[in-house]
Amino acid sequence: MGKLWVAICVLAPACATHHGDDDSSYTSIRIAPDPLTLTVPLGGTATQDYTVVGLDGSGEHDITTSCTLAVDTSFGDFNNTHTFTAVPHGGTTSVVAACGMLNANAALTIDIVGSVTIGPNVPGNADQLFGAATPGSDVARTPAIEYPIDQAVAPLNLPPIEVQWTRAANDLFHITLVSSHAHIDVYSADPQATMDPASWSAIAGTAVGEALTITVEGLAQAAPATKYASTPVVLNLSHDTIDTSAIYWWASSQGSIMSQTFGAVGAPTQVKGNCSGCHSLSRAGSRIGYSRCVAGSCNGEWVGFLKYDGVADTWTEVVNADNKTIPGTYTTFAPIGKPFATDTQSVAIVTSMTGTFGLMDPDTGTAVASNLATVALPGRAATMPDWSADGNQVVFASTPHPGQSVDVSDSSIAVMSYDFVAGAHTFGTPTLLVPAPITINNQAYGNLFFPSFSPDGQLIVFNAARGAWRNFTDAKTAGQRLVAINPNGGQPIDLAALNGGAGDRDITWPHWAPGNTSDYYWIVFSSERDYGHEVTSTNTAAACVANGVKQCKQIWIGAVSKAALMNGQLDPSSPPVWVPGQDKTADNISPYWTVPAGLF
Repeated sequence: MGKLWVAICVLAPACATHHGDDDSSYTSIRIAPDPLTLTVPLGGTATQDYTVVGLDGSGEHDITTSCTLAVDTSFGDFNNTHTFTAVPHGGTTSVVAACGMLNANAALTIDIVGSVTIGPNVPGNADQLFGAATPGSDVARTPAIEYPIDQAVAPLNLPPIEVQWTRAANDLFHITLVSSHAHIDVYSADPQATMDPASWSAIAGTAVGEALTITVEGLAQAAPATKYASTPVVLNLSHDTIDTSAIYWWASSQGSIMSQTFGAVGAPTQVKGNCSGCHSLSRAGSRIGYSRCVAGSCNGEWVGFLKYDGVADTWTEVVNADNKTIPGTYTTFAPIGKPFATDTQSVAIVTSMTGTFGLMDPDTGTAVASNLATVALPGRAATMPDWSADGNQVVFASTPHPGQSVDVSDSSIAVMSYDFVAGAHTFGTPTLLVPAPITINNQAYGNLFFPSFSPDGQLIVFNAARGAWRNFTDAKTAGQRLVAINPNGGQPIDLAALNGGAGDRDITWPHWAPGNTSDYYWIVFSSERDYGHEVTSTNTAAACVANGVKQCKQIWIGAVSKAALMNGQLDPSSPPVWVPGQDKTADNISPYWTVPAGLF
């Protein structure tokens, strides 16, 4: 890799340099020291002087001032001198010297270390207490890490995670975060700890592409001679950075649509209050379709549309559901490029309360002529549509029970084509892509719903359940989990690791991260699974306990490996990560991941 990196770095503006004069009288050059390992403190820097030596007929000579020194700036900077200043970003790289027509490189390894105290009541000699303690093996005294989930995969720019663990009768804890080029010691008296954003960025950037191993030791300060270490968990940091995106979800227990820019650490923003039904986002992030029970009556629902005003930087309700002009539930928007070249126009598919589709203008709420009414599968209801990113297909839930619109049972996954020619909106005859039932874990899953196209159109993810969706006594008993399939057909893929194995965690509402990523597809979804000890059935907010939901559903992100898919791996998914910043006392469902409003 070294020679290729040199060729790139000499030309690239992203490399830090020290410039000198050309000297072409030497037959070769070398850099000293080579190799070198630098240790950088978390939150600090480290420096190292470099020398460039030129060889000619009379021997070696120091020619540093006549050369350019450069390094990948994510590791530090030469700042126009021969002294390299390293920042807390661990890994391996090369220092490059260019002296006229001659080049040389030297291997550089940077390790980051740090000791951090988080929270109150941590004694100043915590490191000495753990250093002097003898390891013990009492199960009752051994902490167990509750979050992150072992083997979870996170995008590189996920905000700082909160490590959570059980106390196990201890009152002082030592957490280690270790990767190939990082060793961070954290001390806390609480059973959870969160790094500050700058420190977490340095740790994640160092561990990118590999595993970050987390271990928690506990001891009792009244008897500190023995410490007890947890079983380690591994958090994998992807090369993928998910930017220019936002997640919109429905805080159903609060009746609001919320938005959070991905990677932000602040509280989410309320986009729309007084919503009592489902919503959808356009792939351009500029339109929201929602449904609402009007005046407290849910005998029927009504559809409204919001449009983003880029000048005023706000959302405008262009079609108000309270006016009861569009009876319906689920919506989906045509993407930019089909049928219209820009975002100044769009069309939306609306699910009627009787389980049929209609085409609407989301800017006016008026019907748009199409053949949708003539292409329905005989004797079946259609609901929960999602338009592909290229505009060529629509996937939806198809049930054998006419009239089903919100809650579905015995549903299959269907697809139909779409085209826009000579001003005509034309939909093809639907086909059942995944007929119900399918078999997972030796059980029949006979209700398939909530389908969603990946941004590149290569996968569809959907919910599979053993019974009717929304068991109003216990929502988990239907066993909702996520399954993926190629839009061209084939064997459905149970995303077992993402689903948490064979357990039932009330997983619903899957959608994909927008844009292209290198390592993984990323799926956002809602689940009733525990978030460590912060959100469980024993401490959940009372407002969340409704409609069979026993604890606050929260928003999670799961990774699906592109390499594992290519290799035909049985399960290409990984355990998920919790989305930081959301309200832990709210029932957060129906997440849509799209580009931020105003980008187009």
